[in-house]
Amino acid sequence: MDAPPLPDDPRDWPSDPFALLGVPRSVSEADLKRAYTRLIRRYKPDHAPDEFRRIREAYEAAIEMSRWYRDAPPHDPDVAPPFPAVTFSAPVPEAAPAAPNPVARPGAGRPPADPIAAAWADAGRGAFADAYAALLAVEREGSNRADVPLRLYWLLALRPALDADRTRHDWLALALTRAGLGGPAVELYRRELATTSDALYGPYAALLDHPGAHGPALLALAGLRLDAAAAHECWTKIELDLEALARRVRDLDEVLWLDYLANVIGRIACRQPSVALQCTPLLANLKHLELRHPEAFDRIDRDWTLAELWTRSLLVPEPIRRAVAFGWGPGRRGPLRAVAEWARAAPAEALRKCDQVSGQETPLLAVFAQMLEAHRDEGGPWDEFPPELVRGLVRARLAPALRVLYAQARPEVLQFLLAERIDPNELVAACAVDGEPLVRTFAARVREDGALALVYRAATAFG
Repeated sequence: MDAPPLPDDPRDWPSDPFALLGVPRSVSEADLKRAYTRLIRRYKPDHAPDEFRRIREAYEAAIEMSRWYRDAPPHDPDVAPPFPAVTFSAPVPEAAPAAPNPVARPGAGRPPADPIAAAWADAGRGAFADAYAALLAVEREGSNRADVPLRLYWLLALRPALDADRTRHDWLALALTRAGLGGPAVELYRRELATTSDALYGPYAALLDHPGAHGPALLALAGLRLDAAAAHECWTKIELDLEALARRVRDLDEVLWLDYLANVIGRIACRQPSVALQCTPLLANLKHLELRHPEAFDRIDRDWTLAELWTRSLLVPEPIRRAVAFGWGPGRRGPLRAVAEWARAAPAEALRKCDQVSGQETPLLAVFAQMLEAHRDEGGPWDEFPPELVRGLVRARLAPALRVLYAQARPEVLQFLLAERIDPNELVAACAVDGEPLVRTFAARVREDGALALVYRAATAFG
């Protein structure tokens, strides 16, 4: 449904950028752009320069704010949310003052003004500088509330120029330590870690040494740092975090500690075995858990075995080796996307390189195939073609290829599958029951062609 039209007089337009554009705060950037385009078609810069300027400013502000409002996690209503639901709207005119009461004293019965709420109201009206200054004054007065640095963080995230001496990272690190490495600040920190390796350094460097943090919070935060450090290949950070946790091993739950060490090995055993080996003496102190938690030790053995195989599998194409080295951690999507781009750019060459892998090294390709399958399952169901359509396409498009040696036809078959987005398994299932023996024989050869299926699934892993 279209948004209601704006008033004729721009002075009556809402100051809330989302309201001006006629979209909700949860809107995507694509929908924001559509709303902006719709308005500037009506208010062109040469005919309505003031209106155009206001629309442009609202669009830029909404783009900036939407990143913080969208997909906000649930939060405790008594704690400042990590992405505060500030309402940017024009101030409501105050009602005319009532006639003075000769009995009541001025101000009697009114609760004292909360400076934090007042500052947040300023932010809601777009007075970011005033809000930041007021919250900074509260902080300097010795406030120990965890929500104050969270709000300061949020303001600097929107307006970095508000403070020449601090960054948003300074306030987020303070919010984390003040909350004992828990609370809403953790979700903000997760997002920072996913965005930049800066979140591993500077004011965050000593988070795991914070004395006020309990064991579960320590390991939960360490797990976030591990995922980010492995993704950004910051090996020294993983090493330093291991040392910091080892100093506090008495504060840690043994089962959670075992899981963390297993994750370290899984993330870096292939790429940085020297750091992963530092887990060995730490695991020796947890051997008594082996009977109760065999799955963790089995995972560790599996990952070390994979690391040994990885070092020997030099003929496996490098994009695939790199993807396997990242394992199943959160950082795997980047390397998987790189493999997809490599396979799409030259599928016949990718097929040739996979064919060159020796028998001793093929287990690494099998591991990569499992990773692709896991990624495919995460994406949900995909469209399948009716079998009769697949058979018709094969007969129409691959008729010449069916009459030559399959080894010669493979590049053409792969190009056909990619162009039509037909999975090899779909082709096999459809053509295995074809009335033509030539087509059934062809389907049997495709069924046995693991390299062709691997390259197809790699090329189609992303879009």
